[in-house]
Amino acid sequence: MENIKSENLYTPNCIRTFSGIYINVFEPTLEMICIEDIAHALSHQCRFGGHLSEFYSVAQHSVLCTDLVEDNFKLQTLLHDASEAYLLDIPSPIKQGLSDYKKIEHNLMLLIAEKFNFKYPLDKEVKEVDSHLLNWEWNTLMLKNNTHPPINCLSSLGAKNEFLKVFYELRSMKTESLQSSL
Repeated sequence: MENIKSENLYTPNCIRTFSGIYINVFEPTLEMICIEDIAHALSHQCRFGGHLSEFYSVAQHSVLCTDLVEDNFKLQTLLHDASEAYLLDIPSPIKQGLSDYKKIEHNLMLLIAEKFNFKYPLDKEVKEVDSHLLNWEWNTLMLKNNTHPPINCLSSLGAKNEFLKVFYELRSMKTESLQSSL
């Protein structure tokens, strides 16, 4: 009961994450970033601002992107939208009208990249795959164009589990690679 009393709905400049961490997106620290929070939040956010006929999450989008890149880009690709766990998945046309959004997103992504040890700004290959998948999602899920391969949409729990599974597989592959090079 004491912990509940110490929680504060209106902590200035902060949001409370699924794990209970308070993150200030304007002045984040490495300790505020948690992969479980990223997976959880992205798995609950629907692409296209939620304007789809079925639920399709940012987490599933990220996982599908990893299937389309070479191994050395997979972690960067999986986490390319990680800032949206804290800033939300705002559709690009709206995002461009929010004057400080890009700066806040960039600073948060720099910190996430440092925390999980991947390159940021994103490589061209990652941006190209993200754009390719966006077009596939648009045609398949939004326009219901049957000329594209279907996307089997996962539940939020399924997407979260897949996201974390891929993350931990990539981390273990990286660890094994480092150990074999020693």
